[in-house]
Parts: sequence; structure tokens; C-alpha cells
Amino acid sequence: MLISSDLRIYLIESNLLTWILLFSMLLMVEIGWRLGHRLSSEVKVDNAASTDTFMAGIFGLLALLLALTFSGASDRFDKRRDFISKELSAIGTAYQSIDLLSAKSQTAVRNTFIKYLDTRITIYQGKKDESSINHQFQIHDEIGNELWRVTVLAVRETPYPEKLIAAQILPELSSMFDASANQRLAMKLHPPPIIWQALICLSLVGSLVAGYSLGLQKKRDWFLTLVFIVMMAGTIMVILNLEYPRLGFVKLDDFDIELVNLRKSF
Repeated sequence: MLISSDLRIYLIESNLLTWILLFSMLLMVEIGWRLGHRLSSEVKVDNAASTDTFMAGIFGLLALLLALTFSGASDRFDKRRDFISKELSAIGTAYQSIDLLSAKSQTAVRNTFIKYLDTRITIYQGKKDESSINHQFQIHDEIGNELWRVTVLAVRETPYPEKLIAAQILPELSSMFDASANQRLAMKLHPPPIIWQALICLSLVGSLVAGYSLGLQKKRDWFLTLVFIVMMAGTIMVILNLEYPRLGFVKLDDFDIELVNLRKSF
């Protein structure tokens, strides 16, 4: 089942998803235990022992899926940090290139450039709901277009041969816009929803089978049950936080600070 972007953001930000996972897995363990306990008198010892084979297969598949999703989330998190670093470098270089313009044109370009950077900071530090983010990107793109028009006009008004030097700012602006676009796309780069659905379903099925196995043996082990549930829910939440940084406890504050420091230096 697909959920809206705003609901996903709320579940991660509020940590409500963690509690839903914990409760759901605990419920499945209890259902499995009751089912296994009820059928224990009808299941032969050999058949009861064979459940270990099925459990090994289910938990092996779950471990594989966890490893793949964790590895992918970690790689994408590193790429997002790399894109932010490249964007910071591109912004700094583009701003320094304003010095190539004539003195009378620099003020207008610098003012527009600062507005562009301010909107970029707002995107990183503003509200995270989808409508607000789209609105912030729209404002950011409009100011970016304005910055390009102002800069092109400044280059055109520069007399020859100084125009050849002033025109070198245009490739720097293009590189900055490309870095911004790459970072924007990286924010939307996530695995297909079916991966998350499979991971959660396997976690619930694993809890059900584990409870069923304990029920066949007519014993409870609350310690191992709680350890398993907490570790599974915690691992899934870590993966989700890596996939959606800035929403949960995984932050990119160090990079945000560098962007703010760059703004202060202008």
C-alpha cells in the first residue's frame, strides 16, 4: 500500500513509525505463539523441528533484504553529501567570478546572487512537507532565472575586449545551476516502494513464524522476543533515516552550517 509523501514525512519525523513497527511485530509474535500453542498437540515432533528449516529460509531472506537496503541507503546518503559539497564549491566559485564583470554591474548581480543563496538555505532548513518544498523550489528557480538574466545583461553591456573576460562567469553559473539540479534530484532518489513493503512484510512474517515456533514448544521467551523486535524495528528506522536525511535523527547539519557560513562571507 502506497502512502502519501506528507504522511511518510510525518511518520518519520514523529518516530510514530517505530512504535507502529514495534507493536505490529509484537502482535504477530503473539498471534504466532497462540496458533502454535493451539496446534502443538496435533503437530508431530519431527514436523515441529522442521519449522527451523522454514525459519532459516525466511530470516535468511530478511537478512539479505536488510543488507541490500542498508547498503543502498548508505551509498545514497554519501552521494547526497558529495552533491552538497560540489554545490558549495560551485556557489563559491560562481560568486568569485562576479569580479570579472564591470564595477557598475557587480552590485545588481551580487544582490540577486545573495537572494539565490538565501532561497537555497531556506530549502534545506524550511518545512519538509511536499507542498512547501515544491513552493520553495519554485521560488528558487525563479530567482535563478533572474540571476541568469541579470548576469547575461551585464556581460552584454561590457565593452569589448573586456567582454571576453566577463563572459567567463556564465560557465560558472551554469555549473552552479547544474550542481543545484543534481542535488535536487538526489533528494528524490529512493528505492521503489515495493522494497519497503517487502521489508516490512518479511519482518512481520518473521515475527509470526518465530512466535509459532515458540508456541509449538509451549514456551515463551520474552527476552529474545523483545531483543528481536527492538533490533528489527531499530534497524529499519536507521535505514529510513539514511534514506530521508533531515527528517529524523540523521542530519546534515555540518553541511548546512557550511552553506550558512558561505552566505555570511559574502
